Amino acid sequence: MKKIIAILCGLIISITLIFPVAAVNGKVTYDGNAKEFIFEPGSAHSPTDLFPDFKGVMPGDNLTQKITVKNNASNDVKVKIYIRSLGATEDSADFMSKLGLQVKKSEENEMAYMFDSSADKTAQLTDWVCLGTLYSGGEVNLDVILKVPLELDNDYQSKIGYIDWEFMIEEYPIEDTDPKPPQTGNNFNLIFWSSITICSAGMILILLFWRKKEQKEQQTPNTHNW
Repeated sequence: MKKIIAILCGLIISITLIFPVAAVNGKVTYDGNAKEFIFEPGSAHSPTDLFPDFKGVMPGDNLTQKITVKNNASNDVKVKIYIRSLGATEDSADFMSKLGLQVKKSEENEMAYMFDSSADKTAQLTDWVCLGTLYSGGEVNLDVILKVPLELDNDYQSKIGYIDWEFMIEEYPIEDTDPKPPQTGNNFNLIFWSSITICSAGMILILLFWRKKEQKEQQTPNTHNW
């Protein structure tokens, strides 16, 4: 068994008033040659930032970030990919506890969440959860939904929150009986396997609630106090 551990950043979320940008998928790619994960797009806050669509967030927002998890190993191996959460870092646990977070496979029905809790918890991702078995070029797509309560107040302005996620790989040789096209499955004739565990993080959140306050006062005076 070969294990490689790399500590990367954490989940970050950023709330600022900026011009909207086109949606960009986060990407987690397993590089079979280097035996490591590659995280994109990254940001100035973290090289492993997976959540470009969680920038410019405001109270009351309900946003979805698409994340693609892909196997880029050679054709003679298949990989089983797992994910788990270590929860929020100690210094941001209070802030992240105010935010709702859901994670599900994009192709599954709306209620099939593999994670559904406040953003500081490990909840259903406390233990390793298998995302699927991927052949070369295969991928799994995730929807990560962030819910920011409208009533979040000025105590959290300019806050930054972090959550640590881990991804793990089990790598298997392709057997003669395996189907040719990429697909998911759970039955294996195990010859060898290697595990690679890498902590990832992403969302970046800097709260500027007074900008929201000005906007709300213009639209619905005296409705909320920030």
